[in-house]
Amino acid sequence: MSLNFKDLNVASLDYSDIVSSMTAFLKQEPTLADLDYDNKASAINMLVNILATATAYNGVYAQFGYKESFLSTATLLQSVVGLASNSSVLLEVKKSAQSTRNISVSGVTLPAFTAFPATTINGANTNFFNIEEVAANTVATVTLYAGSEVVQYGGWDFNTQSITLPLTVDPETIKLYSVDTGGALTTWERVDKNTISSSSLGNYYTVLNTVNGYLVTANLPNSNPLETNLTVYCKAIVSTGSAGNSATISTNAYASFVTTESPSGGYEDISVELARAKVQFSANSEKRCVTISDFETAILASGISGTDNIDNITVQNADEPCVIKIYVDGLTTANQNSLITYLAGLSVAGVNLIYSE
Repeated sequence: MSLNFKDLNVASLDYSDIVSSMTAFLKQEPTLADLDYDNKASAINMLVNILATATAYNGVYAQFGYKESFLSTATLLQSVVGLASNSSVLLEVKKSAQSTRNISVSGVTLPAFTAFPATTINGANTNFFNIEEVAANTVATVTLYAGSEVVQYGGWDFNTQSITLPLTVDPETIKLYSVDTGGALTTWERVDKNTISSSSLGNYYTVLNTVNGYLVTANLPNSNPLETNLTVYCKAIVSTGSAGNSATISTNAYASFVTTESPSGGYEDISVELARAKVQFSANSEKRCVTISDFETAILASGISGTDNIDNITVQNADEPCVIKIYVDGLTTANQNSLITYLAGLSVAGVNLIYSE
């Protein structure tokens, strides 16, 4: 007799269904059909329950594994981060508030990672940091990042040409340095994986996701290798998430402010929906918007304050040919302009964008 394995419902997550299915399946075998399956004291009943328990556990693990292995069905942030690493893209899990300002530096050079004291809207003390050095007696445009501290990381792997940093840092603030035996410091240039363009004579690196953190790597085409005779380290700012949004930043002994943009853009505990959109968009190396869905995903992935909720986003075709209407509920005028400018660079030729409900 051939058994009908289609009747064995091992994929069910309901324990009673598994027991019923397994019992019916075993009864198909003539030598097992007369056993006392319904007697809870019988050996066969105990065996069926043991097998059903193991099957249920395996079913749960399989269902969980299948769901979390695909971007469209993943429900855990850790899974999306892992999928981002598979696609070699950067998903910024926790971001610091930042403010781009024109600053005037006089007297001495402003070192990278200099602290600017600040006060949050809740009255707490915090700091903002620049990540680029600014020469003395100059006015420069600088982005300041909120953070609890600046941390230096050693342990560069010369075999893989990489190091892994924790997800607690703001990935945008990661900098790579090397020091030769004579004490000369080299600041390496950060590039995007998909658009490598370097002016640093091959001294460049990129930042990607890995399962347990951010992968800082110089293992790129045409990048110079970091040799074992060098001292290699990274610096980064430990993110304070949204705490620095709208904070008041004070000047320090090195620099004064020419402009005073309010800090924004900080977040923590990024939603799985938003994380998924960022990975979907970044995994497309072309980064072009063609369909309505492309525009929605690009808006979610933009990082512009107020664009992180899909329920607030409306994208639709206008009455005129090749015109697309973009609207995000509650978006400020400045961010509306930023969004249209951002999307215009991603649209195909001949498509016009308007901001309208």
